[in-house]
Amino acid sequence: MEQTASEPQILQNENVRFSIHHKPACLVEFDVEVLEPLVQHSHKKAAKAVAKEISLPGFRKGKAPEALVIKNYPNEVDKQWQQEIANEAFRECGKLAKIPVLHRDAKITYKMKSHSPSGALLNLTFETEPKIPHVDPKEMKMKPVKRPEVNDDKINETIRQVQLFFANWTRVTDRPIQQGDFVLLDVDVIEETPHQPLFNHTRFEVTEKSMAKWMRDLVLGKNAGDTVEGISVPDEDASAEDKETLKPKKVRVAIKQVDTATTPELGDDFAKKLGVATVEEMRTNITNLLNKQADEHVLEAQRSQASEFLLTQYPFDLPATLIEKETQFRFRQLLQDNEFQKYWENLNSADRNKTIQTVFEQSEKAVKMFYLCRQIISDANIRISGTDVPNPASSPLEMLLNPQKMFHHQRNPEIEHAEAYSRLVLEKAEDFVIQNATPA
Repeated sequence: MEQTASEPQILQNENVRFSIHHKPACLVEFDVEVLEPLVQHSHKKAAKAVAKEISLPGFRKGKAPEALVIKNYPNEVDKQWQQEIANEAFRECGKLAKIPVLHRDAKITYKMKSHSPSGALLNLTFETEPKIPHVDPKEMKMKPVKRPEVNDDKINETIRQVQLFFANWTRVTDRPIQQGDFVLLDVDVIEETPHQPLFNHTRFEVTEKSMAKWMRDLVLGKNAGDTVEGISVPDEDASAEDKETLKPKKVRVAIKQVDTATTPELGDDFAKKLGVATVEEMRTNITNLLNKQADEHVLEAQRSQASEFLLTQYPFDLPATLIEKETQFRFRQLLQDNEFQKYWENLNSADRNKTIQTVFEQSEKAVKMFYLCRQIISDANIRISGTDVPNPASSPLEMLLNPQKMFHHQRNPEIEHAEAYSRLVLEKAEDFVIQNATPA
C-alpha cells in the first residue's frame, strides 16, 4: 500500500522498528520498538556501568560478577538499563532516519513505556535544524523611498550644529524657559503600559525650526525640574506621510536642564579644528557627508521593507531553545545598561512579563532573519570577507555627524566578531533582495 503524506515514515533494522513524527517547533519524535538483541546488549552495558561505581565484599571495584551486581543493585541497574536502551535506540534510529540534531550538545529526551529482556517500547524526542524556505526576491514589491533633500538650508543648519558642539554653555536657573534656550528632556509615551521612552536625555533648541509645536508649547514658561503632560501631534505643515505615521499620543515631558549657548565664530580657524583648511572645504565635506547620509536613509528604508517581506512571506518553524538562548542573551545585554536596570526595578510583575515577551518576539524575528538571510547568501553564492566591514569614521567631521561609527564593543572579541558577521549576513542578503525586487 502506498504511504500518504499524512502517514508517519516507518523504518527498521535488526535492532529497532520505529515511526518518525515531525512536530511543531522543529521537534522530531521517534516512536520506537526496541528488539530483543539491542535490549539484552543494553542490559549488559548497564550492569557493567553500575559495577564500575559500586563495591562488593571480596571484589575490587568494577570487578564484581554481573549476576551479583544485578542481584544486589536491581534498582540502579534497571535505571541505567533504561538509559542504555534509550542511548542505543537513538543511535540505531539516527543511522536510519538521518535527521540531524540541532547541535552537538542538543538534549534528547526519552519516555520509556515498557521494557523487558524480550523488548522495549519508548518515545525519543529531540530538536532538529529548521527547514529554511528558498527566497525568490522577485516576489517582493519594492515601494519607492523618498530621499532626504540636501540643500543650502540643511547644510547651513548642519554647520550650526557643528558650531554648537564647540559652544560655551551657561546653565539657566533664575528664569522660566524662553525662545532660543536649549532644554534637556526625557519624553515618555504614557498611554502605553509599560511606558515607552520617546526621547531619553535629549537636547532640543526651543525654536519653531528645531522643536515640534506641541513640545514647544509644553516647555515654554516652565522651569528646569518641572514635569508636564500633553499630547504629541504633528505640526500643521507636516507632510501627509508624517501625519499618518505620527498619531497623537499622550506623553510626559521631564525637563532635566535648561542652558543657553555661545557658539564660536565661523571662520577658517574654526574649520581647522575639524581637520580642514577653510570654511569652504568644511562646507564641501559636510555636503558630501549629508548626501551619504541621505543615501543611507534610503537604503535603510529599503532594508526595512526587505525584512518585512522576508518575515511575512516566508514563515517557518524555529527550535524553542534557539529563541530562548537569543532572548537570554539580549536580556543580559539590556541589564548591563544602568538606565534599563532602574527601569526594570520599578516595573511590576505584569509589566515585567510584557517586557520579557517583547524581547522574546524581537529575538524570534532576529533568529528567523539570520536563518533566512544565511539561506539567501548560500543560494546566491554571495561571499563575505573582512573587507566588507565598514571603515570607522576617519575625520573629526565624520565623527561628529556619524557618532555611531565610533562605537566599539566593551565585551570580548568573539562576541564582537559574531555580531559583526551576523550584521553583514543580514545586510548582504537584504541588499540582494532589494537589487532583484520588482518595483511597485
